[in-house]
Amino acid sequence: MNAGTLNCPNCGAAVSTDAPNCPFCSARLQTVACSKCHGMMWMGSKFCPHCGGSAQPVLVGAESGRKCPRCQVPLRHIAFGTTCAEECSRCRGLWMPAADFDRICSDTEAQTAASGYAQIPVQAMKEEELYPPCPTCADRMARQNFARRSGIMINVCRAHGVWLDGDELRQVIEFIRAGGLDRARELAKEQLETAQRKLAAERRAATAAQTPLVRTPEPPRDLLSALFDLWI
Repeated sequence: MNAGTLNCPNCGAAVSTDAPNCPFCSARLQTVACSKCHGMMWMGSKFCPHCGGSAQPVLVGAESGRKCPRCQVPLRHIAFGTTCAEECSRCRGLWMPAADFDRICSDTEAQTAASGYAQIPVQAMKEEELYPPCPTCADRMARQNFARRSGIMINVCRAHGVWLDGDELRQVIEFIRAGGLDRARELAKEQLETAQRKLAAERRAATAAQTPLVRTPEPPRDLLSALFDLWI
């Protein structure tokens, strides 16, 4: 998604859709995608400025009791559609339980509701910042390439959930919509089938090596002559 221009809902000034705050009145700005035309609009808008459709609200709730692993400020509950997450009000990072992240990966309606939500570019990080602690258990999260081939590096706690920095949620959704996740699954299936065939071949070779070679008795000469007569 390329940055466009919308009018600030607070003062009416023209503002780029990738701006986190209005440069004129400093109002906090956040873009979301229209569930009908996928055009970008400000969070809190009642109607899409592109197609006029009713906006799907992003609900912001109370603090969750967990802290942002980067800023150490309290996370707060948010929901887009049926998907729940926790947001840092400072860096806009998102903490998502595994079930909700899986819903985004598999449900087009959930992707539409969450599309474009976190629109702050990721800043360059130091080595020690690449592995933040899990907001739930405080163990260092693993850094993984989403779908193994997307180039989108996300932080994962296998026991509790996924941490998404900056606009990684938008990148994940765009990768899925472009068919990247389907291709990754097909590639993984092919690799698994290749590994299974290789393993089966190795097992057959090992079995053959352990079995004594049995020579087939040579047929009588008159039988060979009879077969030769049939071939010609």
